[in-house]
Amino acid sequence: MNNLSAMMREIEEYLTATIIDSAQRCSHRLLAALPDAANPGNNRVLLAYGGGKDSSYMVAYVRYIQGLIWQQHGSTFQLRISTNRHAAMNDSVMENIDRVYRALHIFEDDFTECLVIDGLQIRPFDRHLPMPDSVRQQNRNDVLMNGHRFRADARSTFCNACNLSMVNSFGLAAHYDGGVDVIITGDSPQEQTAYLAWARHLSRLFNAPVADKSRGFSGFLQTLDGVAERYFADIYGADQVTPAHRITWQLVRDPLFFNIYQDTAYEAGAHWALLTEFMHFRFDELMFSFSESDCGNPTLMAHIRGLRAETLLQRSYAEGIREYVRFALGLMVKKDFPPQLIDEMAARYQDDEAIKRARQRAAQFAEQAFGLNETQLICMIYSPFIAAGHQLKNWLQQVEDAPDEAAVRTLLGGDNDDLLVAQQLEQLSGLTLTQMRHCWRSEQVSSLLDSQRGDALSRVLRFDPHKVVIQVNNGVLQDIVTEVISGR
Repeated sequence: MNNLSAMMREIEEYLTATIIDSAQRCSHRLLAALPDAANPGNNRVLLAYGGGKDSSYMVAYVRYIQGLIWQQHGSTFQLRISTNRHAAMNDSVMENIDRVYRALHIFEDDFTECLVIDGLQIRPFDRHLPMPDSVRQQNRNDVLMNGHRFRADARSTFCNACNLSMVNSFGLAAHYDGGVDVIITGDSPQEQTAYLAWARHLSRLFNAPVADKSRGFSGFLQTLDGVAERYFADIYGADQVTPAHRITWQLVRDPLFFNIYQDTAYEAGAHWALLTEFMHFRFDELMFSFSESDCGNPTLMAHIRGLRAETLLQRSYAEGIREYVRFALGLMVKKDFPPQLIDEMAARYQDDEAIKRARQRAAQFAEQAFGLNETQLICMIYSPFIAAGHQLKNWLQQVEDAPDEAAVRTLLGGDNDDLLVAQQLEQLSGLTLTQMRHCWRSEQVSSLLDSQRGDALSRVLRFDPHKVVIQVNNGVLQDIVTEVISGR
């Protein structure tokens, strides 16, 4: 265990006395919470690691606690660290994770295992582990189908499916290879209560069965599996829901939850040297996007806002971008981002030339991550196939060499299979004919500003957090209109 000894000596140079004291208290609490406290090595503890700044600090904190228990008892708990990947996490996230693991002497440590979860596949962490094409394609389909159904609302387009995938990764990691005894979380008790209420709220919206409260974590997962099944049946059609859309809930054993929220603070500014000097965490130009440090999707959320202003509202791309930037910088302030990171983000969009560069960067990322071009993103903004083509005419009017509207209506209504028109629409939208026809049969989701319809997807959209209502110019109507911005 020389690696643990070396890690303890090195990390303590970067920890304040306050953090060391809190970690010692936390180690005593955790040891007492383990099912076999007398034999720490007989207990397996799970920690989810997204690869961002806050979760990197959490890995370091838990690793230090692991070392404290080892120093005091000559043995320590088995630590399982799992990372759930998706298409919007580029290679720099894996680089950061690798540097963090090396700084913490995790590789070759018999007490620690590091996993990567790609969809339903679980593998040991490797810096150069390729992401399966099936995961990238699934993520692409999720962005397209959610985007068309929710009219390119930022959070619904990029976050709904991703959030459910994250929940599934917890189930997969908690069940894998004999299961785990404890899951460590940094959420406050209030947040944990809110998650449980969120799951029950969604189950009511989608008329999904609620598991018995005594089932614990597996019951929480079972409830969300029912939600996921019904949610994706609505988005894709009941016969198009894949196993990757479901939630793993039949665990080998039900783990306990252990909360470290009361022991430590997450503000990056409070442990900047630990993060950047000891663990060599780097803020990548794409993965550090507004309030995220391990996901490029907020960059695409801003990009879509700019495209919406330029096309649907006939204003300018820069106006739409500035609206999103004002909103997202406010989120960064609320989330206690260090001022230098807020300033860095603001500088990326500081003038028209910077916005032009940001647009090119976002367009390249959309192609690399999801295989989506600007034409297909604009199609998603119009969502022209939803509700039997409610916005079809408006979309076709701005498409160069557009197919005939009557031919599109005939094709998507299912009256013929004009392969030439189908191929043209697939290129313009990125959707398959099956997906377009499902959109055609689907109702339009009502937003915060629309009539208060009671269908599940409309209520999910309206009650989603991190939204702001703004007044903007509409170049089409030559009038002031009310818009909703959401994002991260």
